[in-house]
Amino acid sequence: MGRIIVMFTLLGLIGLGLAVVQPVGASPQARPLAQPTAFLTPTPGPDGRIIYIVQPGDSLWRIAAIAGISVEELMSRNGIQPGDYITEGMELELGIAAPARPTEIPGAEPTEISPQLSPTPISGTGEICVLLYRDENGDARLDEGEEPLADGQVSVADVSGRLAGEHTTDTNLEGYCFQDLERGDYNISAAVPPDHNPTTVMNLPLRLEPGDIKYVQFGAQPSSSIQDAMGVDGGGRSTLLGLLGVFLLLAGLGLGFYASRYRRHSPR
Repeated sequence: MGRIIVMFTLLGLIGLGLAVVQPVGASPQARPLAQPTAFLTPTPGPDGRIIYIVQPGDSLWRIAAIAGISVEELMSRNGIQPGDYITEGMELELGIAAPARPTEIPGAEPTEISPQLSPTPISGTGEICVLLYRDENGDARLDEGEEPLADGQVSVADVSGRLAGEHTTDTNLEGYCFQDLERGDYNISAAVPPDHNPTTVMNLPLRLEPGDIKYVQFGAQPSSSIQDAMGVDGGGRSTLLGLLGVFLLLAGLGLGFYASRYRRHSPR
């Protein structure tokens, strides 16, 4: 009986020893390979390019594996040569995204957006045509039959006084046109020939817009015409004064004759 108890005790100790030794000697199971940590796919830019910023510890293999492309494609897209290194903060292109389509709302009609039209700046030049004419009757208006006056001077200047052009007048019925003048304010002036007097203002400001053709007229009259008119008026006045003098003289003589006869017949 005692032997049986001793035998079972030995068997139990042997079994316990085997149970303790087996896990230690057993080969451990292989761990799964570490997978690359996934990152959020960068949002495509306005041009559709997907750009990734290199982080600390990144490698071309890791970035290509996570982006789902080959290392060769990643290197080709970014011009990376064998032996090149990537650095933290470097931008790498991962691909080109398709343009996003706008979400359509059922029942909603697309709204057409008209482009904003900016006003087109006005450009171009204009003309100013100037005529100096012989104002025969001196009424400061160009009447039918009045001719252009030669040997005068006409000029055009801008508001700063810079001369845009000048011309000596001739007998051209159309006058003279100053062409290719820029948009702006101008001052047109004229000078009459010798022995002439102006019958209109000799200076005129005006505004010129692109495409405009402005016409300006200045009048002048020979000085002899004015003197002749003054001579006619003076002669008429002299004649009137002469007649009045003769009348007063005759009246005086009549009064003298009447007075002498009155004295003769008056009683003494």
